[in-house]
Amino acid sequence: MKSVPLLLLWATVAHAQLSPNGATASFKGSLPPKPTAALSVDQEAGIEARLKSLTGDFVAVKKHERAADAEIFLKAVRYALEFDEWYDKKPEDSLKKANALLDEAAKRIDGLKKNQTPWLDGSGQKVLGFYSKLDDSAQPYGVEIPEGLDFKAKTTPMWIWLHGRGDTATDLNFVYSRLMAKKPGQFQPAGTIVIHPFGRYCNGWKSAGEVDVFESRDDAMKRFNIDSNRVAIAGFSMGGAGAWHLGAHYPDQWACVHTGAGFADVKRYQKLTPDKYPSWYEQTLWGFYDVPDYARNFLNVPLISYSGEQDAQRDSAEYMMEVLAKEGLKPPHLIGPGMGHKYHPETIKEVQAWIEKAVAKGRELFPDEVHIQTKTPLYGRVKWVNLHGLDESWKDARIDAKVLDGQTIEIKTSNVCRIVLYPPPQARNGGGKVKVIVDGTALDLAVGPELPQFENFLSAGPRVPNSLCRLIKENGQWRDFGNATPFQHEGPEGGKPTSHPGLIDTAFMKRFLVVLPDGKSSSQAVDAWVKTESEHFLTRWRSLMRGDVRVVKASEVKDIFAEGKTQGLILWGTPESNSCIKAVLGGLPLTWDAKKVGMKTKDSFDAATHVPVLTYPALKSPGFEVVINSGLTFREAHDKTNSLQNPKLPDWAILDITQAPNAETAGKVVAADFFDDRWQVRKE
Repeated sequence: MKSVPLLLLWATVAHAQLSPNGATASFKGSLPPKPTAALSVDQEAGIEARLKSLTGDFVAVKKHERAADAEIFLKAVRYALEFDEWYDKKPEDSLKKANALLDEAAKRIDGLKKNQTPWLDGSGQKVLGFYSKLDDSAQPYGVEIPEGLDFKAKTTPMWIWLHGRGDTATDLNFVYSRLMAKKPGQFQPAGTIVIHPFGRYCNGWKSAGEVDVFESRDDAMKRFNIDSNRVAIAGFSMGGAGAWHLGAHYPDQWACVHTGAGFADVKRYQKLTPDKYPSWYEQTLWGFYDVPDYARNFLNVPLISYSGEQDAQRDSAEYMMEVLAKEGLKPPHLIGPGMGHKYHPETIKEVQAWIEKAVAKGRELFPDEVHIQTKTPLYGRVKWVNLHGLDESWKDARIDAKVLDGQTIEIKTSNVCRIVLYPPPQARNGGGKVKVIVDGTALDLAVGPELPQFENFLSAGPRVPNSLCRLIKENGQWRDFGNATPFQHEGPEGGKPTSHPGLIDTAFMKRFLVVLPDGKSSSQAVDAWVKTESEHFLTRWRSLMRGDVRVVKASEVKDIFAEGKTQGLILWGTPESNSCIKAVLGGLPLTWDAKKVGMKTKDSFDAATHVPVLTYPALKSPGFEVVINSGLTFREAHDKTNSLQNPKLPDWAILDITQAPNAETAGKVVAADFFDDRWQVRKE
């Protein structure tokens, strides 16, 4: 089986959707914006001709280890042509940018043919690329190397700077700005490399943007001899929100977290009152990203915040200071006197000095204390502790672990049923056992080898030694689970695991493959909806997440269960139209034929006018995962502010497709819920 580019399967479509009765429901989001001054037909034709020629040349170097360094330029121009991303006041200026990128692509392709990479030499501003594990797309990031820094001689600290929102900062403008940059960024730490992730454009550093940060970090680490224990994350505005999010959800990855302005939660930032609250499940899903729900995690990492005195976003930082104080934390919150939404020239010096001091100290891999607060096991691993399972998903869960002496770890938990420990050196007695007191129960745990299925859903960098022990709570009592077999709570027979904690949207935070139907169903309306909604997702992924989705037809999948072990499968259609859906239907808690569709134990609906959307794991193998009839659940209407680009649907929903898709929903939601913690349909 071989995935092929989208354009070989379906023509590119705009955001126009067809309702089941054939009526057109047109809607268009704000990202990317309409062109400021569009290129003429002749101007675009000239760019297209150059792009086609260079794309042909690139084939010869596609397998080179640094091929992404060249392809980022070709992709930037290709997307600019496709989405009319011309945002200069004069077409000639946009044309200049496109040609500058194609000129650089030509130079780099020529260099790769000779196995030379001169753009990596020396100091200064650089723009580089990597291939994303999500969709194999080339993604850019910027790098600043200080003058005189010899990173080859010794390991070097690194700052990751997250940029603010820029609706016109698509690939073309981002890559051009990094290529032509002469001035360094706002922070210039001595002897330190600073990288500028693209973040997949404008998504608040969430979803694929979140993954982009780690992939750009890891690529830079390989190239520049970075000290993994001296990496800081920082940002301002949307970047500040990203630093809040990534600092709270991955506190063990950083030597320091700096937040400059930015939002921290949905309800407060949006000033929502009860009469404006969304559905109950969307409110629940605020707990996926809302930083206050992860505040205790900042006990694990130094944090410094900045706000302009007159900045409206200061409120978010002030609120976070109140939340953190309840957890016993009082991090510095520096205020720029008289400033609006920008840094004060003197206060920024204080911020930099503080971060430099924390980075010089570096992160501690094996602290005596680890603290975890989460609402999902997706974000449950910190340092040497992995909160692997919750008693009840989407409720506040906590672990506080402490090394008491050379042989004892004390753990206190709330709403936790499974724990994986990677005992730090100071807690091992050398006899293959570790003494643990968990919620008052004393256990001697056997320490075994680390197994890959217990890695975090998003593996984010180096963590701890290659050994583990596991605890499980049954009927309110903790016991040693041992190391011989996987947890028996890994799929439909057990609780939601770290490997797949639920939510449709999490499928697009790791490698995935879209599988399109290869036949027809009994309902023309359903087939029309499937076609237009799957096309909508493929286009939206390109326009917002800046990548070409890997796509195949169901007839090309020879062994769906083998394919599902290495990637999420996004299946579109019905059991009649998609042979892959038919193959997995028996393992789903779903009844679906030509007449009726519904979740088992729930009401059924007319299959001619209703479509199920859901995510489900562990069909025949622990690593297997499918999503049925859904892409990203947040849509164009939610792009107006990054604070709304959050999951909008739980684990499953039934859509009435007689309501045409629009900028907020793919249809009318007539039923929706989370699966229970054993992946069964919840009872009333």
